[in-house]
Amino acid sequence: MRTYKIFTDGACDLPEEWCVQHQVTVMPIYYSLSSAMPVPFPDGGKFRTDDFYSILKQGTPVKTSAPSIEDCKEFMRPVLEKGEDILYTGLSSKLSGVFNAVRLASLDLQEEFPERKISVLDSGCASHGLGLLLKQLTEQREKGVDFEKINQFCTEARQHIRHFFTVSDLMYLKRGGRISGSTAVMGTVLQIMPIMQMMPAGAIENVAKVRGRKNALRSIADMTGENAKSNTPVIVGHCSAYDDAMLVRDILRRKYSLHDVQIQPLGPIIGAHGGPSAVACFCIAE
Repeated sequence: MRTYKIFTDGACDLPEEWCVQHQVTVMPIYYSLSSAMPVPFPDGGKFRTDDFYSILKQGTPVKTSAPSIEDCKEFMRPVLEKGEDILYTGLSSKLSGVFNAVRLASLDLQEEFPERKISVLDSGCASHGLGLLLKQLTEQREKGVDFEKINQFCTEARQHIRHFFTVSDLMYLKRGGRISGSTAVMGTVLQIMPIMQMMPAGAIENVAKVRGRKNALRSIADMTGENAKSNTPVIVGHCSAYDDAMLVRDILRRKYSLHDVQIQPLGPIIGAHGGPSAVACFCIAE
């Protein structure tokens, strides 16, 4: 059977050690604080979650940027030279230009390596939702599933990943173009919290509004509990908001009898747009 590598990007928020162990190649996405030079993520373990969100809480602006087409080629070419195929699935194309950079790089490389197969699939996912998809893909590969079948599996499995999240500082959503400035100001004054969902096609929609932080946390817990497939992991991600993540985890365990509920930090690529204190739930739906 022809061998293949699984590629993704820095928005997956999976530990670097896990990616090395399971042979998942992670292409970096860049972030920059204030006017500093862009920093790649992952960065070999140098990133510190608490430091990053502490800086954001001080009002420091942060931007993210996709790798260049040439960057993508540099990561992919050595694998193709070894005679292996590539399956890439990463951050939703609705949220970033990473997908398009990889797609354009793959078109050039396909001409350079016409005997190889390069598949670029839009996950429609982000952060630990993407991580849940990648874990399923590596399980399939380790079972010996071939390249064609794992592409089919990815196309199907990505439709079952669910993302629900809320934020406490609406200005980060405003900067990202998700809500208007007036909505952000009014929502902040009235403590109106948006409940957001990433739809299966990869776009983010505001699905509800509630008053107060705890009500927002209960809402995303309930939405997750009502969607999560039994006996599958649920990830509660947070931007330096561990206590709030624990509240959500406890609701999922007590009210919905979900046992495999993990609390994990959100990395800088997603955290830059959610802002400090964002909390998100990721699950696999029926």
